[in-house]
Amino acid sequence: MYVLVGVKSRQVIAESDYRSELNRERINKQPNEPTMIIPKDKLEQSLKPESVEELRDKYYAVDYWQRQLDETTKAYHARVAVKVRQLIEQGYKRNDVMAELGINTGLLSNVQTEYGILFKKRSTSTVAERRKKMIELLKSGMPKQDVAKAVGRSVDAVQEAAKLYGFKIPRQRSHYYDIPHRLIKNGESIEFESAKKTAEFLSVSTYKLKYDIDNGREIKGYKVIRLDKQGVK
Repeated sequence: MYVLVGVKSRQVIAESDYRSELNRERINKQPNEPTMIIPKDKLEQSLKPESVEELRDKYYAVDYWQRQLDETTKAYHARVAVKVRQLIEQGYKRNDVMAELGINTGLLSNVQTEYGILFKKRSTSTVAERRKKMIELLKSGMPKQDVAKAVGRSVDAVQEAAKLYGFKIPRQRSHYYDIPHRLIKNGESIEFESAKKTAEFLSVSTYKLKYDIDNGREIKGYKVIRLDKQGVK
């Protein structure tokens, strides 16, 4: 003999010799509370007093970060707030927190407002130190593109730092244009005193000259090599 019991009301809804019949009874009656089917001789043991948390963990298959049955909005937000703070301390950003908890931006904003939760802002000291490093590298003569790579920022960020510190970035176009180049073809080589003259000989733009050299391409059958004052670079 089996019984169909309401978990919340703790009342017997129906009895039967077969579980299948009680399943049909559950479908037909559609009780407005979770139910369980248990052997009748275990009824007393199964209905022993349990806490709300025990019942919830036992009978409610609900995502922990979703609002649970009979949970007030205040209690739900308080529970979410605890986890949000923990994630922020672990370095999570706003979008990462929402993805981790499966919550939307509206809920997160409400929780932040109610509990005064703020995400950590980027340290201004770190930004200042990075900008100072940019200026140091620029003053050393490093091209702004190389400075950007060295500090892991964009060229625009380097130019912004230079503007804030009143540093005028030297024109780097002439520096590149003054570099001598060597052309090699069929075992013979020709040298030119600048990139500009090399490009004129090959009838290409200086941009194409630089692009093809950087990508290891030959130009019109010539292997092109940049030189420094001492020889091959």
